[in-house]
Amino acid sequence: MRGAAALRLRWSRATWSWGAFFGWSALVLCSLVAGAILWLYLLDWNTLRGPVARFASQRLGREVLIDGNLDVHLFSLTPRIVVTGLRVVNPAWVGQPLAADIDRASLSFRLIPLLFGRLILPAVEIDKPQIQVVRDGQGRTNWDFGKSSEGWHIPVIHEFIVQDGHLTIDDRLRKMIFVGTVSSRETAAGGDNSFQLTGQGALNGNKFLAEVHGGALINVDASKPYNFTANVQSGTTHVEAHGDIPNPFYLGRFRATATFSGSNLSDLYYLTGLAFPGTPPYRLSGILTREGPVFRYSSFAGIVGETDLQGNVTVVTGHGLPFVRATLHSRRLNFADLGPLFGASPHGRALHAVSSSQPTSAAGAPSGRVLPDAPLHIERIRQMNADVQYDADTITSRDFPLRDLHVHVGLDGGVMTLDPIAFDFTRGRLAGSVRVDGRSAVAATDIDARLTNIRLEKFLSGNPPAIEGLLEARAKLHGVGNSVHKAASNANGAVTLVVPSGKIRKSFAELTGIDVLNGLGLILTNDKSDTGLRCAVAHFDARNGVLQAQQLTVDTDEVAIQGKGTVDLSSETLDMSISGKPKEFRIGRLRAPLLVTGSISHPDVHVKASAALVQGGIAVLLGFITPPAALLAFVDPGLEKDANCVALTQQASRGPAPVKKLPASAITQTTRRK
Repeated sequence: MRGAAALRLRWSRATWSWGAFFGWSALVLCSLVAGAILWLYLLDWNTLRGPVARFASQRLGREVLIDGNLDVHLFSLTPRIVVTGLRVVNPAWVGQPLAADIDRASLSFRLIPLLFGRLILPAVEIDKPQIQVVRDGQGRTNWDFGKSSEGWHIPVIHEFIVQDGHLTIDDRLRKMIFVGTVSSRETAAGGDNSFQLTGQGALNGNKFLAEVHGGALINVDASKPYNFTANVQSGTTHVEAHGDIPNPFYLGRFRATATFSGSNLSDLYYLTGLAFPGTPPYRLSGILTREGPVFRYSSFAGIVGETDLQGNVTVVTGHGLPFVRATLHSRRLNFADLGPLFGASPHGRALHAVSSSQPTSAAGAPSGRVLPDAPLHIERIRQMNADVQYDADTITSRDFPLRDLHVHVGLDGGVMTLDPIAFDFTRGRLAGSVRVDGRSAVAATDIDARLTNIRLEKFLSGNPPAIEGLLEARAKLHGVGNSVHKAASNANGAVTLVVPSGKIRKSFAELTGIDVLNGLGLILTNDKSDTGLRCAVAHFDARNGVLQAQQLTVDTDEVAIQGKGTVDLSSETLDMSISGKPKEFRIGRLRAPLLVTGSISHPDVHVKASAALVQGGIAVLLGFITPPAALLAFVDPGLEKDANCVALTQQASRGPAPVKKLPASAITQTTRRK
């Protein structure tokens, strides 16, 4: 009994000791909590501006300053924080002191959801924010917090107000500048509260306007889609979108019906950062979606110039450069709509990239020029990679009998390739490849193009045309320059043309002599007879933009024609001499070559006067001896021999710009008429 009593005594003492311990501990803890609450209640939060700013600086990766008041109201189910004089300092390389200068920022949050890990902001108000966004030529940005392509995860906000906001974007990589104002608010429009975000200003000298409208934020349910409309205008570029965000406040996913329109697709670069080709005015509508780093513009259709266009485009971001994959298709392509791809302006529309101080032709080049001199934006192709397929079922062209087009465009690390690029004619084909190396400040372009089985009569006017036959041609050129004209002006390489056999108008062949009696007689009598074209071979060597004729032979049954001279691609001028020698006896032949000079667009064809004067002088001298002898100066015995067409065409198939090797059977060895 005595032992049991002692045990009970020890147990009661132990129980009292633990109870006293927990009691005193609870009392101390409650006292500390009460003291902390009292301290927080009486605290002047301005004394914590430094620690709070240092914490924000560490999280932001940029120095944060609080130059005004820090006011915190914690004792509520919706605590509120108000900061004035909030500054975010730019990195030293920017050259401007502040990335953000906010006059006043206020936000409130719901306490109970926060205890369960959900941040809900009943109200966010920002007064007079001045935000500067800068990106240099190397891609550094002053707001580089860690690059995420998944989209912004924004806490649920029920009321979002921005008053008198100013935004400046200086993107030196895109060469883009935006200066404008931004505001957001909820208004009572049509009896239904709605959210509005508006921005207006100037984007690269063009007026800029952006508006986003949605339902009232106060009614947002994070588990239901949030509907919105967006309207963006920059110069002539206009984007309209109507869609929804499946998970409100997570901008990494959305779906919208979007319509893009404007005067030139390449202008979308300033809004998207993607290098689109130059085009005539366009309007395209389709489904625009985002799934994290993947953007899709699906099942779009519309018109570009006078060409219909349909297809799908996918853009993948988040792994270095954006990657664009597209499959495009046109039922009918207007060939003139391809002009802006190379800096030209179709249908006589002025090209904005060409200096307004220069008169322009309908081709988009300065007057008299064939090759456009508008700058190609090489810096843009270094900012994305791409794989694009384009097919056109039929082609409308005033100048060429084109049938369809297929092109595969690749863009990898600043190198653009078009391989293949193929035009089919009603008979024949133009196919080849183009490589533009834009990794340096000045682009280097390589072209390898081949014409096969082209019927010359399809390209020449007249009934019958002056020349008929198959044409085989090859051009291999390398040039440096940021426009078509500049690259051609220093091009090196070779160009080869071969007509293995065919027919040529007698009057055309005779005038290369000039056979005054026979040639002019054929013209005056409207003689449309022809003579056999045994072969025609032309080879030009390109050096520093000048095509020098190394071989220019047109061999007919009755006349052997030789040519020489140059084509200057820089000045776009011709300086060619063409002379024909008969294979039969001729009387009344003026042995003066034809000269082809002037511009490529408007060549001038005339007789070499000096040669005609010499021949005329000889006739005068012979006339002094005896008048009938004057005719001897205009007599040609016609001793010219047939050209070795087999050797010429075989040589053309092995040259620096080799055409397709032609079998000997394709070269008609026409026996000249006796």
